[in-house]
Amino acid sequence: MNPDTLCPPGGPQGHIVLLVDRTDPLNFTQKKAFSELMHEVIERRTPAGHLLSVYVLGEDFKETAEPLIEMCNPGTGEDSRFLDGNPEKEKRRYEQRFLKPLAEQAEALVSSTAAKYSPIFEMLQMVSINSFRKHGVQGERRLLIVSDMLHNTPQASMFRGSLDYGTFAASEYGHKMTLEMQGVKVELNYLLHSPKLQTMQNVNFWEKHFDKAGARVVEVRRIEG
Repeated sequence: MNPDTLCPPGGPQGHIVLLVDRTDPLNFTQKKAFSELMHEVIERRTPAGHLLSVYVLGEDFKETAEPLIEMCNPGTGEDSRFLDGNPEKEKRRYEQRFLKPLAEQAEALVSSTAAKYSPIFEMLQMVSINSFRKHGVQGERRLLIVSDMLHNTPQASMFRGSLDYGTFAASEYGHKMTLEMQGVKVELNYLLHSPKLQTMQNVNFWEKHFDKAGARVVEVRRIEG
């Protein structure tokens, strides 16, 4: 086991990336729902031997290009046999080296003030380069996004009206935002800050963007609140 990442000697068996948009503050209900989602991802959706990378989407993607934390689930020791392992030691390692550090970073994923920009396209490129492509995990790879999914930069903004994907993809900016995520399964968890803009047209846009990248949106759900 890698002493720094707690990953198996042969590398991670799967890779889960959690990307959390903190360019808008969450209301009380959304904070509660997000907290439960964090527990779900950390404790129930990241199997032993799988790598979990956590990213923050902020106003400046260059400042958040690297994962906030990146760690493999070392397992709780429940499957250790009496002569082959130390279940109590492994459980302590799981709690102190995996659960605790991730829980301590939860506060950094939530903002109390709104940001001017929300560079979703750029941040997705960083996630691809610095996690999926960097580690090249051969097992299941999954991206969970918690966001309003409304990209907003001077080059393109979904707050000015619905973007047509064909027009966007053919533009100079669209070419620069080309994404590579071959084989990645994507889950969109919508924070409904602007329901009138967060329609099926918005979902379809992102489905096309990920499809072009070789990925596939497998689930779309709304965060309560």
